[in-house]
Amino acid sequence: MPKPPQEIELKFAAPAGRGAEAAIEALAGAAPRQLSSTYFDTARGALKRAGLGLRVRREGDVLIQTLKDGGDGAFSRGEWETPVKALKPNRRALARTPAARVLGKSGRLAPTFTVEVRRRTADVVEGDSLIEVSFDEGVAKARGEQAAFAELELELKRGPQWGLFALARRLAGGGDFTLSFTTKAARGDALAHPPRSFAHKFEPPRLTPDLDAGQAFQRIAMACLRQIAANAERLRHRASPEVIHQLRVGLRRLRSAITSFRKVATDARLAAIKAELKWLTGELDAARNLDVLLHGDYRAAVATKEDAEGLKGLGLRLRSARRMAYVRAAAAVESERFRRLLVDLLVWIQTGPWTVAEGSAKPRGRPIPRFAARELSKRRDRIVKRGRKLRDLDADARHKLRIEAKKLRYAADAFVGVFERPKRARAFVEALKAVQDALGDLNDIVVGERLAHEAAAVPGRAETDSAFVAGRITGAQKARIGPLTDRAEAALKAFADAKAFWT
Repeated sequence: MPKPPQEIELKFAAPAGRGAEAAIEALAGAAPRQLSSTYFDTARGALKRAGLGLRVRREGDVLIQTLKDGGDGAFSRGEWETPVKALKPNRRALARTPAARVLGKSGRLAPTFTVEVRRRTADVVEGDSLIEVSFDEGVAKARGEQAAFAELELELKRGPQWGLFALARRLAGGGDFTLSFTTKAARGDALAHPPRSFAHKFEPPRLTPDLDAGQAFQRIAMACLRQIAANAERLRHRASPEVIHQLRVGLRRLRSAITSFRKVATDARLAAIKAELKWLTGELDAARNLDVLLHGDYRAAVATKEDAEGLKGLGLRLRSARRMAYVRAAAAVESERFRRLLVDLLVWIQTGPWTVAEGSAKPRGRPIPRFAARELSKRRDRIVKRGRKLRDLDADARHKLRIEAKKLRYAADAFVGVFERPKRARAFVEALKAVQDALGDLNDIVVGERLAHEAAAVPGRAETDSAFVAGRITGAQKARIGPLTDRAEAALKAFADAKAFWT
C-alpha cells in the first residue's frame, strides 16, 4: 500500500465569540467559505475502532472524500483524498487505503453525524515555513443534538517544523488560543455515541517491539499530553470531580514517564518542564482532596443526633473550600501560563534537545522490550520489598509506597502492548490496582483528617460544633486503619505472587 501524504497540523481551541483576526491579521480580509461534512462508519464503528475517520465534504458543487488515520500521536496524520460525485463513500477508492482491510467486502457504511463549518483561510510565512491558517466556526450535529465550536488550525505546507512551533507559541502567549487535540470527528462522535464519562481517560499508545526507547517515550508522553489537554478543555466548560481527577492523572502519568525515561529524555529544558508540571498539579490538589473527603463516608462518623449541627457546619465549610479550590483549578487552565505549557510540552516531546543529544544516544536507542522489562522489574521489586514491612511504615512512608505503586501502574498501562501476554498483563494490573486502592484508602484518612480540621478552624458560625465533629471524624477514621492495613497487606502478598507479563 503506498504511503499517504502526511498532514502536519496543530489545532487550537478558540474562546466562544472571539475572532482570530487579532492574532492572525491575514485572516481579517479572508472571505468565508461554507463547508459541510458527513462522516461515515459501520453500525459497530469499525473505522473508529481502527483509528480511522471517513468523511465526504461538500464545498459549493465540489465533493471530496477524505480518510484520515490516527497518525503518529502528535501532529502528523495520513490522509487519503478522492473527488467523488455523490454524498456517499466511494468504496473503490477506499480499496487502496487501510479502510479496505477493516471493512472487507461486506462492511456497510452509513452516515453517523455531520459537521457544518464557516471557514476563513490565509497563508502565513514564519521564517522559512509556509503555514496555512484556518479559523473555523462550526457546529457538529447528531441524533437531534448539536454542539458549537470554534478552532484555529495551523497546517504546515512547506518548510521546517520550527516555523509551525514558533507561530504556535505566539498564539498561546497572546492570542487566547489553547492547544487542542479534539478533532471535528471526535466532537461529532461524542454526540452520536455519548461517552459514559464526561472526563477523558488515558488512551494507551500503540507500542510495538520494533520501537526504540526514545520513540516509545514520545508516544507515551503524547498520550499523556492528550489526556491533560482534553480534560483541561472540559474543565473550562464544566467542572466535575472526575474531570479534575483525570486531569491530575494525566499530569502524574507524564511526570512518571519522565522519571522512567530519565536516562533517555533529559536535557537543559527538563528542569523547567518539570517545574511547570509540578505547578499545575499543585493548583489542582486542593480540589481533588476535598472531592475525596466530601464524597467519602465522613457522615458515618456522626453517631448521635447531637452531632448533626456540627456536621452541617463542617459540611458548609468544606463545600465552601471546595468551591474556592475549583475556582483556583479553572483559573490555572485558563491562564496564559497553562497555554504556553501545553505548546512547550509538545515541542519538547517531539523536538527537544534530548532527541539528538549524544550523551543519551545509547539508552535512547535501546529496544523498547528490553528497556520496558528492566524498568518494570525494578519497580515491581521495590514495591514487594517495601511491602513486606508495611506495618512498620509511618503514614509518610506508606504514602511513598503508594506513589511507587501508581508509577508501576502507569508504566504497566503504557508498556502492556509491547509484550503479547494480555491475560497475564490483566491479572498483574488487577493485583497492582488492589494494592493501589488499599494504600490510597489509608492515605485518604490522613488527608481527610487534615482537611476536616482546617475547615473546622475557619472562624464562623458553629465553629465549636464543627471542631467537635472534625475530632469525631478523626477518631472514626483512625479506627479504620487496622482493617485497611490488613487489606493492604493481603493485596501486597497477592501482588508479590502475581506473574510478571514481561518475562
